[in-house]
Amino acid sequence: MTVGNATSKPRPPRTRRRTSEVRELLLDAATDMFARKGYAATTTDDIAAEAGVARTLIFRHFGSKSDLFRATQLQPFIDLLEGFRGTWNAQRDEVWTEEQLMRTMVAQMYDSFRAHRTGVLGVASAADALAPEATRETYAVLDRVFADVTEIGKLEARRRGWFSEHNLDLTIRMIIGMVASMTVLDPLFVPAGRARPTRDQIIDHLTALALYGIRLAPPPECPSLGTIEDRPPRL
Repeated sequence: MTVGNATSKPRPPRTRRRTSEVRELLLDAATDMFARKGYAATTTDDIAAEAGVARTLIFRHFGSKSDLFRATQLQPFIDLLEGFRGTWNAQRDEVWTEEQLMRTMVAQMYDSFRAHRTGVLGVASAADALAPEATRETYAVLDRVFADVTEIGKLEARRRGWFSEHNLDLTIRMIIGMVASMTVLDPLFVPAGRARPTRDQIIDHLTALALYGIRLAPPPECPSLGTIEDRPPRL
């Protein structure tokens, strides 16, 4: 350090974070805080401090805490819908076998729920704590996912002819819920230790269960039952 009229070393110019970087910081921080404290107990100050940014940036990028919640916690369901659409479009011209189609969709569900486990748990635990408008919008996203997947299921039912459209919406919801429980709640339902099945074993079993129920295999031919149109609807 020199004495007299010597000047101190100038500071480097302060770099401004890119918009995408700020959004990513806020998303990561919100996901972590919602998981640790829950939606109701988490404040925008908590999220801003965790992200290392000014609180005003939350409102600039997301509008409100509930908007930020939806952006972090509903992403797995949005990803799921996009994945289903892509899979179904890929086999429209050259029809896949029922096992190939169902297994691909089950694998997409399994991997998405595993990757977003915190978010899925957050949606389930925060539903009653959200503002009424946010609650309606949250369920609107979920209903859209179920409706779109059900429509795909109806198209497949008509094309393949061996399963009914009756109560298909409930069937779809139960299949997705089954896969979600085996990923998000896997410590409760999946065997631990050396008995734990691999990812592929779990997906294979879920696929067979979703397609064929407890038989885990297609039923034998039974002409006495007639065609699918002749059979009574399943409840």
